[in-house]
Amino acid sequence: MTNPKLQNINEYILAAPEYAREKLQEIRSILKEVAPDAVEDLKWGQSVFIEKRILFSYAAFKKHLRFMPTGPSLEPFKEELAAFKTGKDTI
Repeated sequence: MTNPKLQNINEYILAAPEYAREKLQEIRSILKEVAPDAVEDLKWGQSVFIEKRILFSYAAFKKHLRFMPTGPSLEPFKEELAAFKTGKDTI
């Protein structure tokens, strides 16, 4: 779900498919806890948390949700993720 007319995260969540709204709120709450100093914004019509750089992106689509951490947000978990195949911004 991308819509460049949306102005903020609240509007984004309200415009999401009904199945996704509660999950988007849950993701948002968790990200606020783990990155309390990050700023919420919309980039490319999707929700992001920014603290110097984009840390996380999450989005709702017609039939699925996506959560995407970026490299800076994965760095503190490097040891825990050692058993997984990782890329710059993926696990």
